[in-house]
Amino acid sequence: MENLNSVAYVGKIGSISEIPNADNIELVTVGGWNAITKKGEYQVGDMVVVTTTDAVIPVSVSDQLNVTGYLRKGQRVRTVKLRGVYSECLVIPINYVGERYHSEGSDVMGALGITKYEPPVKTVQLSVGGRKIKYHQNPNFKVYYKFPNQKNVPDMFNEEDEVVITRKLHGTNARYGIVRKKKLSLWDRVKMFFGNQWAAFEYVYGSHNVEKGSDSQGFYDTDVWKTVANTYDIRGKLWDHVKDTYEPFDLTEGVVIYGEIYGAGIQKNYEYGLTDVKFAGFDVEVDGVYQPYINETVHFDCLQLPQVELLYEGNWNKEEQDKYVFKNNIEGTKVPHEGIVVKSVTGDRRKVSKVINPDYLIYGEKNNVGDSH
Repeated sequence: MENLNSVAYVGKIGSISEIPNADNIELVTVGGWNAITKKGEYQVGDMVVVTTTDAVIPVSVSDQLNVTGYLRKGQRVRTVKLRGVYSECLVIPINYVGERYHSEGSDVMGALGITKYEPPVKTVQLSVGGRKIKYHQNPNFKVYYKFPNQKNVPDMFNEEDEVVITRKLHGTNARYGIVRKKKLSLWDRVKMFFGNQWAAFEYVYGSHNVEKGSDSQGFYDTDVWKTVANTYDIRGKLWDHVKDTYEPFDLTEGVVIYGEIYGAGIQKNYEYGLTDVKFAGFDVEVDGVYQPYINETVHFDCLQLPQVELLYEGNWNKEEQDKYVFKNNIEGTKVPHEGIVVKSVTGDRRKVSKVINPDYLIYGEKNNVGDSH
């Protein structure tokens, strides 16, 4: 695929299946995606446009296709279950895009005016002692890698790949790090002159794409990321762990941990039966390199911080993977889990993808569940 995170791209119909007790509809498969279409509308081998979950379709396009009434709020493609089968995407005839886009894998989001839904980022005014300041992002504190939906890359894994499968939590992303400062103050240079090389580093924290505060610039007055950091003493633990594990000269950028904050008040109507807020880590980056799973586990063990649930470790196979996707509910409830993350034990970012439980998508729409951010 031209863009692994595209929500509208050209694909080839790989199979068409009958739907039991349905005379007018059938199930077509494009890559890893299934769609219910009118019977006889397409043939195996046809090139089509696939618009996937979180694709926002312009009204002009959906009106032409006569599907506006089938989209969820905000013109987004929805997942439905009909006669026991899931329809997870919307298939659009290839003639809706110009011939230059007719090759398999072409990203046609721009051609059709389709965008990917992104939940609004909630920000809080940064102030230090009641004084508002202009905040500068630290380039060593990187946004978490955004990996694709496995349905877009169905051939990513084979049975020779050694993987870990972990539970995907539905909350809000968090990142915490000890990283090199963007700019050294005069006082930093003085401390370094007298032997404190750690003065070149600072603690930084934030959400997925918004830096919330740092040792050098101050912190937001109140936010859930800071609350969680205080609850788990993440700042103190990170400083102790990094100093115990590395010398300042070992690190060119620093150490960043990534995780999910979930529980009461984080996502509407999806609180895991909790009355408080919890954190679970899922990745560690050292000097810009994501760590192998065994190293990741060692880091979180040393930090005494929880990790997301490990469901499986071993050679990948589809049957094993599906055990943790379908018919998986949050313990003690009838609420479907969001899904799973599958990644190579090596930490290679070319080998990581998510698999979303279609029952979760249906549940989320019916119950107005908040979106991940």
